[in-house]
Amino acid sequence: MLFKRSFVPVLLLMLFALTNISAAVTYTPANVKGSYSVLVNAYSGSASEQAWLGLFNFDGVNAVSGYLTIIDSGNLFVATISSGSTYSVSPNGSGSMTLNLTSSQGTQTGQIAFTVNSVSASIAKSLQLLVINTSANDSHGHAGTANLINLSGAATAARLKGTYSVLLNWWTTGTQQGLIGTIKFDGVSKVTLSFTEQLAEQTATTGTGSGTYSVNSDGSGSISLTLSNGTTMQFDTVMNSITGTAAAKGLQMLDVANPSSTSVVTGTAVYE
Repeated sequence: MLFKRSFVPVLLLMLFALTNISAAVTYTPANVKGSYSVLVNAYSGSASEQAWLGLFNFDGVNAVSGYLTIIDSGNLFVATISSGSTYSVSPNGSGSMTLNLTSSQGTQTGQIAFTVNSVSASIAKSLQLLVINTSANDSHGHAGTANLINLSGAATAARLKGTYSVLLNWWTTGTQQGLIGTIKFDGVSKVTLSFTEQLAEQTATTGTGSGTYSVNSDGSGSISLTLSNGTTMQFDTVMNSITGTAAAKGLQMLDVANPSSTSVVTGTAVYE
């Protein structure tokens, strides 16, 4: 006998492991396809902060389109990702985008590095983003996420229904602030909020809020809230993580009520 009987299972396991290594997954642009909700935070610590919210539409080959709502040092504007914008994906799952952005601020070109994650049925469910910024006049560091929307048809308010956990961050050069709570959508137009808010080292406060919301056909939308402490908030939103006709499992949010502020407020909501 060439091998002892006890050695055979060990040999088979080694061969199985080597087979898996040789069959390691490689990625292509086809793994990044469809519409993704985008949220990018840009923090400098020494100037007015920035944030982006919007949509990336990938064709599965090399083209990307969409839009970004941007708060930049007190200015609020929408940048269209125009023709000629491209992306690529390396075999290891890293990738890059070159975006041609057209807005009221003019035409600019932006570079974004990304990595794919949560790949299922050959499509990445999420991307992690890092903006490559070489401008000597901009000290912000931009980082964020893009989540697959996965709409099978036009979105309606019914796709945003039920109770979601919510987390908001105030990105600011001044006093730091955060909010956590639950936000409930009725599937038609009404929304309510219950929250705990922390301002720097002060005692946390609790409160409620109510208002209205709307959803556009592409999964974007808006929320208008009046809080029990008198604060009003106006969010631009994009839904994501939709399966079939079910409600969205995620929501990315940008407060556009006061773009002239030196802080920006962004956050996410996750279906409970």
